[in-house]
Amino acid sequence: KGSQGFLRSRPRGQRRRETRVACAAVPAEKPFRTTLFTKAAPDGVSLGDCPFSHAVQIALKVKGVDYDVVPCGPNNKPPWLLQEVAGQMPCVVHQGIAHVETSQILKWIDMTFPGPSLAVPEDYAELVSRAAIFPAVAEYTKNSDSSKDDDLLVNLQMSLTRFRMHLFALPIGTRYAVSDTLTLADCELLAALYVIQSATASLKGWSLNDLPEKDEVRGYYERAAALPAFSQSCYPPNVGVQGWQMARQ
Repeated sequence: KGSQGFLRSRPRGQRRRETRVACAAVPAEKPFRTTLFTKAAPDGVSLGDCPFSHAVQIALKVKGVDYDVVPCGPNNKPPWLLQEVAGQMPCVVHQGIAHVETSQILKWIDMTFPGPSLAVPEDYAELVSRAAIFPAVAEYTKNSDSSKDDDLLVNLQMSLTRFRMHLFALPIGTRYAVSDTLTLADCELLAALYVIQSATASLKGWSLNDLPEKDEVRGYYERAAALPAFSQSCYPPNVGVQGWQMARQ
């Protein structure tokens, strides 16, 4: 693979999938129906760029849950959301009970709803935290000091290398992060990698497309990104770019 995976390549045009997630208006009362309250886009009404909510939506869709999505801006969160969970999002309400903290929401989804198990085998319980992809993505993408970019890119690529080594050690032919079916680990990993393919690609000119075509991480993302549970839960790439641009200010 040489140095191609570790040196900044010239920007390339990114193929961007048009995505639309149907959203509901902010209700005055706390709903009984399963509802995801999440960050709104700059227009205040459509789906915003929250990787944590993206991970939650992937899990809900794999489970086949029928749910509503309610984007909220900083000034239109319903009173109960502010009072019960201090306005924290993502927040999933189910049968009138609010659930927060992404990792806890994901585990709750897997335990509560029927459908394929998303449980992560104990041997891989620390996969997401050890790879540390999202912190590296966030630090690089929101950085506005160009003198730090090279070091931050190397840090990101090292996090991808940790994940790559994990993938390489799996049995040959394994499709996803730990098995041939999606798990909660995939939900989190894919949401982080989508940031690279949308916001990082636009703001920094680097994405997984700059890795070799047969790179394990790139292949993993391309396989998983083709799944409806992923594509149907994405926020639009341009919304991701806007969100990270605001984070850079």
